[in-house]
Amino acid sequence: MIRRPSTSAQLYAWHRSALINPDLPRQDGLPECGWYKTRLIRGGPWVPVEISIQREIDPETGELTGPERMACEVDGVRREPASIWSHLTPITRAEFLALTERREAIPAMAATMARLDLTERAIRP
Repeated sequence: MIRRPSTSAQLYAWHRSALINPDLPRQDGLPECGWYKTRLIRGGPWVPVEISIQREIDPETGELTGPERMACEVDGVRREPASIWSHLTPITRAEFLALTERREAIPAMAATMARLDLTERAIRP
């Protein structure tokens, strides 16, 4: 039996739909591939999240050599995708990259476990 890898269109279908319709229902414990943001603590800065598929593909046949596995990276740290799925807000890939860049450029945004009040002091980009 030939085991074909999932296509990008299949993997990111829910994410594309969620960007169009933010009220799209989601199934608890069944994360979908895409780019997201979340806060690690109440009042903290937004943190970039990426959910993707890890897989091994035979270069000669294009078939899967093992199962497709969900992978999740929250602020650069590997996490279990199902554990945070219900706390994620879908964003575009461009927003994901901008958020990642902003966090590197603004030190206050890098303190993910501290509340961030932009009215207390000015933050220079």
